[in-house]
Amino acid sequence: MPHKNNDCKNDDVSGSSGEDQVTISKQEYDALKVRGEERDAFSDKYFRAQAEFENIRKRLEKDKAEFVKYANEGFVIELLPIIDNLEIAEKHIKEAKDFKAVQDGVDMIQLQIQSFLKGIGLERLNTVGGKFDPHMHEPIETVEAPDKEDGTIVAELKPGYKFNGRLLRPVAVKIVKNSV
Repeated sequence: MPHKNNDCKNDDVSGSSGEDQVTISKQEYDALKVRGEERDAFSDKYFRAQAEFENIRKRLEKDKAEFVKYANEGFVIELLPIIDNLEIAEKHIKEAKDFKAVQDGVDMIQLQIQSFLKGIGLERLNTVGGKFDPHMHEPIETVEAPDKEDGTIVAELKPGYKFNGRLLRPVAVKIVKNSV
């Protein structure tokens, strides 16, 4: 038979009507009650922190999508004057009687484009007269030239570019390959 104490509280642990009862002192009951409240508070803090983390994750994903969407805005703003100048040149070409002036205008636009591309990190590779490098060049044609060493680049067929120091497109080249 379980021990009964006047300052104790009986709690039905199993939920049945009296078979499995545990008797504890009021002091133990109060301590358990405090620990249960602490557990509930920690659980609440955990769920709030989890919800806050999810909100931050969603906000960062939204910010990232927004950044990607407008990442090229500065690029486009710098490109607009070049487009404007091309449109002006097109109008003048249709009305031009002095083709030297048209040529000068196109040359100025070409310099503007090159300056713009250099500013964003695009570098055109110069190769004619240099030595063939399979990491930088794509051989398209070979030619015999007894006065030049094998592997010498004699013509650039399509320009190659580096973007911020990384090869973007190899240079298509014509190289010397003499018969043995």
